[in-house]
Amino acid sequence: MRYAIIAVTANGALLAEKLRGSLGAVCDVYGKTGKYKEGLPVISFTKMRDIMPAIFARYDGVIFFCAVGIAVRMTAPYIVKKDVDPAVVVIDEQGRYAVSLLSGHLGGANELAEKAAAVIGAVPVITTATDIGGMEAPDIVARRLGFWVLPLANVKIINTALLAGKTINYYIDKELPHGERFLAMLKKQGISAKIFSIQELDGEGKPLVLLTDKVIEAEGILCFLRHKLIAGVGCRRKTQQQHIEECLKKACRLIDYDIDEITLIASTQVKADEEGILLTAGKYGIPLKFWDNESLKKSIEYYGLKESAFVRKQIGVGNVCEAAALAGGKSKLVLNKTKFEKVTVALAWEK
Repeated sequence: MRYAIIAVTANGALLAEKLRGSLGAVCDVYGKTGKYKEGLPVISFTKMRDIMPAIFARYDGVIFFCAVGIAVRMTAPYIVKKDVDPAVVVIDEQGRYAVSLLSGHLGGANELAEKAAAVIGAVPVITTATDIGGMEAPDIVARRLGFWVLPLANVKIINTALLAGKTINYYIDKELPHGERFLAMLKKQGISAKIFSIQELDGEGKPLVLLTDKVIEAEGILCFLRHKLIAGVGCRRKTQQQHIEECLKKACRLIDYDIDEITLIASTQVKADEEGILLTAGKYGIPLKFWDNESLKKSIEYYGLKESAFVRKQIGVGNVCEAAALAGGKSKLVLNKTKFEKVTVALAWEK
């Protein structure tokens, strides 16, 4: 995950710095020129509106240290819909309240507000009805477990039913790979589920949640579909296939995925003949994409990725795994660059 933290006052900048290393994500702090202490690693801006287009496109979450009204005016022109908008959290410059403003469930703003509040000693302010009622909304469960939801219109139907006191049952399509593992994952969340064939659901009460790999456009059925997973990979020359495979397995386990759920392995064109990558992809039937330097440079610039001077000297670009995972333009990092011996891996969900 990648978060932007924006501060417009000196105290806000200090609180932003406190958050930077405490959220378990890559965090870039943006500070209004002249409002922060010299020496802090802050990206300066003069007018907030000038930086908003890039920030909304580049980051998975945005934390403002300012008034709610300012954040509303800054973000309003860029809001699209709940399944693509970044999480937006607003914290007052004294650090008293952390307000989940946008994308509370699917974007993760509610959880982000709670995390940020815990770090700086603020009170999290959550206004979504299911959370206030102490209910586990399915769209939050989906995000936590690595699924996306369709149809979006059925999210409202499900949550309205929850608020009315109805029980929402969970089912797993028996044709879905890894069904037993998903059953166990739901159980860890305190959710009981049944493995059914889709045809058998006709007699079940609705609304309901169905974990599947098919899009079912039916009123009252909210589908959980597994995110397509892109693995960006960098490695030293002649790294053994078994080692690359093991590194990918370890990376996937960090986000509760299996290696056979990877839908694309991406790297630099320099590695197009790297036997270890080719053999690993072939073993699992995973498509490959090798990006040229120009595409990787565009990805690095667009997302503001950090570069290694050593890697840039070797191949002409300073970031391989993250840049390759994001180069398609329709993905977001869920595992930032992770270093293993001789191998780096970044994982991204295709949007």
